[in-house]
Amino acid sequence: MNSKHLLDQPNLLRDAGKWIAESGGPVWRITFRGPDGKDRELASTDAGAPDGFSWTVKLGESTAVVALSVRADGPLSYWSLKVELPDGWVVRRAEGPILSGLAYRPNLKYGATVGWGVEYDVKPGMDITGVYPSCRAVMPFMVFYEGGEGLYIGAHDAEAHHKDLNVKGEEGNWCTSITHWPAIPDKTGGVYELPYEVAIGTYKGDYYDGAQLYRPFALTTPWTKAGPLSKRPTPKWLLDADLWLKPGETLWTDDEEASRKSMMQCVDWCRKAKEFFQVPIALHWYRWHVIPYDTLYPEYFPAKPGFKEGVRAVQEMGLPVMPYINGRLCDPESATWKEKGGSEWAARQENGEPYTEVYGSKVPLNVMCPSAPQWQDTIANLVGRLTDEIGVNGVYIDQIAAAKGELCFNRNHPHLPGGGNFWWKSYRELLTKCRSKLKKDGMLTSEENAECWMDLLDGLLIVNTPTNEVPTIPLFPAVYAGWSVPFGFQYMPGSEKGGPAFRTKMGRCFLYGSQLGWVDASRVMSIETEEDREFVRAVAKCRSRAHLWLLFGRFLGMRTPEGDYPRITGEGAGSFGGTYRIDLPSVMASEWESEDGTRAIAVANMDDSAHTVRLKAPSAKGKVRIIGPEGTPEERTYEDGVVSVELPRRDARMVVFI
Repeated sequence: MNSKHLLDQPNLLRDAGKWIAESGGPVWRITFRGPDGKDRELASTDAGAPDGFSWTVKLGESTAVVALSVRADGPLSYWSLKVELPDGWVVRRAEGPILSGLAYRPNLKYGATVGWGVEYDVKPGMDITGVYPSCRAVMPFMVFYEGGEGLYIGAHDAEAHHKDLNVKGEEGNWCTSITHWPAIPDKTGGVYELPYEVAIGTYKGDYYDGAQLYRPFALTTPWTKAGPLSKRPTPKWLLDADLWLKPGETLWTDDEEASRKSMMQCVDWCRKAKEFFQVPIALHWYRWHVIPYDTLYPEYFPAKPGFKEGVRAVQEMGLPVMPYINGRLCDPESATWKEKGGSEWAARQENGEPYTEVYGSKVPLNVMCPSAPQWQDTIANLVGRLTDEIGVNGVYIDQIAAAKGELCFNRNHPHLPGGGNFWWKSYRELLTKCRSKLKKDGMLTSEENAECWMDLLDGLLIVNTPTNEVPTIPLFPAVYAGWSVPFGFQYMPGSEKGGPAFRTKMGRCFLYGSQLGWVDASRVMSIETEEDREFVRAVAKCRSRAHLWLLFGRFLGMRTPEGDYPRITGEGAGSFGGTYRIDLPSVMASEWESEDGTRAIAVANMDDSAHTVRLKAPSAKGKVRIIGPEGTPEERTYEDGVVSVELPRRDARMVVFI
């Protein structure tokens, strides 16, 4: 039985013949571990003819039975995998159902949940794996679309188990699958059953319509149980913020007075920015600690001289402060590792070695297992010290919602070895402890937007979406707009002081519903960025008057304005090195719906010239309110289902249908 035979059943996959070729590969692939400790991989094609959806496979002198079960419900079919194991055997990894032998189609795209979302061409030679939960797979679904037709495959998993989302282009056809990484049970034999269902279906539309197949499930999970933003106890200052700035790096020398002076220079840049932008601003403060960045973590204290005074100074201006710490990495040269037992808290590979990562500092850093109570307490106590001793408004805990979880085989930790859902559960425990250290109106954020912790993170810094790989698409807001507070858009390399790259990032930041910025205050206030910061001010001020839609509302998709406007082209510095080609419309738009059902379209003109554009209205005729950065909103009527909008150069408007 191949993928076509599997899915070409009544009510299981509409139009299966359009997607799956006659020649298909296996429908499942499983790695078994035997009594000798060795792994053996078998696929459905290695077994004999199935009995319905059940296969018998030989394991040594014994046999195992692998069964797929399925139910149809609306546009989707829901699949599960079950394995009956002989004594001495366990499931190490399971891949299935596998959709293989998929036919190439002209202009076929893969919408991947990488950060905001990215769009790949489906073609021979592609080999893409996203580990969930991480910034490479922030939601566990994949959508493929071309010419108004789409294919959806997603894990509807309310406990965020460790898994891989796979797409591979082979000669003549392509395949997609989800790999499941279970925990290794204490006892061998028995039954392994996938603890969630994999949904598969076809649909009409593009990436946005595919995302709507995941959204109803997403809104039933533990991370959405608290309700939308309008119902959650999120600090008002965070909801009000329209722009995020970084105060800048301060000097650390033996001359304490020079260090304090450097700190006050950062404060002065923030003061200038506040006076210029005239919108609520929040500050993300990096490198406040004496230790070098990405070195000797987690020994962040003592703070640099003048940091506490600097925090107080900007707070007195009305600028909340959120400093940086890392919640995942420990330096093996740190006191925590060497003297406090930190080496016992690390995630361990099967060979007993830690997982080691190296970043810009070139210092090896080890990944810590979030299940270790001592590590949970270490991070929570840092949040407490920053809150109590420094008086910050919130804390940014790096990597939690960005970096992939690791399989941990440390049997002294309070979880089964291997995968499963302990990474999700354990970070929930860690974040809950951190939240207990916050004052009233305190908050936590993390890097990126892996969905499964967003109820415990008040904000999500989304900046890792790659610039120099593939186009960015708004998959995340298609599911979670109105349920999270995103800020930022993509990394701002040090060489990027303005120009097309900066402008197109800030324009799409506005259109995707994100709080703008995440840029150094000194850079955005420099002479080189004068015109571009005026664009940021206009967009931020327009956003400040449109929270009903861009913050609390539902994202309805991108829209293409009609009109004679050019494309913005050029070259930008890549987020992680290299360069990328910029080629975007200079006028872009997105549609939104407020909680009371009022529709609105956000429009950004990133060009150096003014343009008049026409927007498709939701009705044949009616009335609109056009909101700009300043002044009284203009009200007018429209007919023939089209609204004409005049856009000044480098400006934005919110067109509300009333």
